Amino acid sequence: MMGKRVLVSVVLLCALVGTSYAGEVCMSEETASKIVVELEQKRIMEQELQAQEELVANLRKQVDLLRQENTLLREQVMLLKEQRDIYKVLSDEKDRELRREKVGGLLKNAGSFGVGAVVGAAVMLLISL
Repeated sequence: MMGKRVLVSVVLLCALVGTSYAGEVCMSEETASKIVVELEQKRIMEQELQAQEELVANLRKQVDLLRQENTLLREQVMLLKEQRDIYKVLSDEKDRELRREKVGGLLKNAGSFGVGAVVGAAVMLLISL
């Protein structure tokens, strides 16, 4: 559409200027058509350029968001490692506590067994007298 307007404008300009200046100002229909085509191609290329610039801007935003996500994921990994270390300490402490209870239970049982053995021996000794 715009190309036809330009072509019509060029033709009208040539008609208004007159034939004496036709060689200097006007051009052939073929040249005018080429100009119109090139102007239309320029307009299309400008639209494509604008679309590509918008695409690049969106991709830059995506890169920024991915960098932020990467930072957050790294922080999460560090927190999970710290949590793992805390659980490891708690687990080791619980293991030590269970071993202490087991050893304490054995000593308690051994003590009870020892007292029972002494009492049993004393009873046997009294019975045998």
